[in-house]
Amino acid sequence: MNADDDDRPGERFTVSIGLHEDFIVARAVGELDYTSARMLQQQLKDAWATTQPGALVVDMSGLTFCDSRGVGVLVLLLRQSREQQSTLVLSAIPPLLERTSTLTGLRTAFQIEASAEEAIQVIQGAPQPPAEPDPV
Repeated sequence: MNADDDDRPGERFTVSIGLHEDFIVARAVGELDYTSARMLQQQLKDAWATTQPGALVVDMSGLTFCDSRGVGVLVLLLRQSREQQSTLVLSAIPPLLERTSTLTGLRTAFQIEASAEEAIQVIQGAPQPPAEPDPV
């Protein structure tokens, strides 16, 4: 999907979401700002609600910008993943976001991998949370 309320060429934001095994991989491309952050949040919320994934990978290799609203959405996703006892992994975060997350102390809160492929490998190798026992 695209943030169409912004017709500036080269600055369009897109999110592609795919389901791999029991986890979601979302690839964000463009500028993650006030307008597009709402779209990212809603799309991931919808995907999470319909699939109940064990993990979410957010591939940020295509981001060209991320403002405070974008960081806020990432924090909300982290909170949601913890509430659902799921895993959130950010991959290939841009240098500016790396610096911002380090300065704000958020760097230690997120699991960050160098690439989406590495994030997927980490998730596939991670022990899964115990299954809920079937009611008798």
